[in-house]
Amino acid sequence: MFKNFKIMKKEQVWLPLQTVYNKELLVGDYLKEQGIEYYIPMTYELRDMEDSDECCRVLVPAIHNLLFVRHSYDNDWCRKFAVQAPLPLYFMKKERNGTDFCTVSEQDMQNFMRATDPEIQGTRFIDSEKLRGKRSVPVRVVRRGPLYGVTGKFLRYGGRHYIAIEMPHSTALLKVSFTWCEIVVDQ
Repeated sequence: MFKNFKIMKKEQVWLPLQTVYNKELLVGDYLKEQGIEYYIPMTYELRDMEDSDECCRVLVPAIHNLLFVRHSYDNDWCRKFAVQAPLPLYFMKKERNGTDFCTVSEQDMQNFMRATDPEIQGTRFIDSEKLRGKRSVPVRVVRRGPLYGVTGKFLRYGGRHYIAIEMPHSTALLKVSFTWCEIVVDQ
């Protein structure tokens, strides 16, 4: 009778989460304590050492006040979690007046995580609104290396060519030659 019955486990998605400015790492520590998987886009920054004239590379959040939390989508859980957190947290909404929160698929998040690897130099982060109306071509990186398989939109921004990987309220711009890419045709 129950031969084909499967326990339905809710699909895990990534939820963009905002916090107050410069508290991303503290929120990350809280999420770690709660056993919740998260991702903070990081980048290296040069900082002066206090005791000498030398600089050192320090890993810092690349996008202030933005994190991504991996969890099954549940409106009630999001609201309760935001209220119970020790720091102000806000899950991003799909629509300004709506009740649903933004979600990012596992595939899109893996693409973004690979593209925002701090070891890749020259990545810029900008507000997604700045790219509204820009002409772009969907591409996939086909040159072997750390970006192999990354998909995005090839476009011109600020006098240079980039591959844009868009997320809610943020876009990563990768400086990649068009010769490293193939155009992705919708199937």
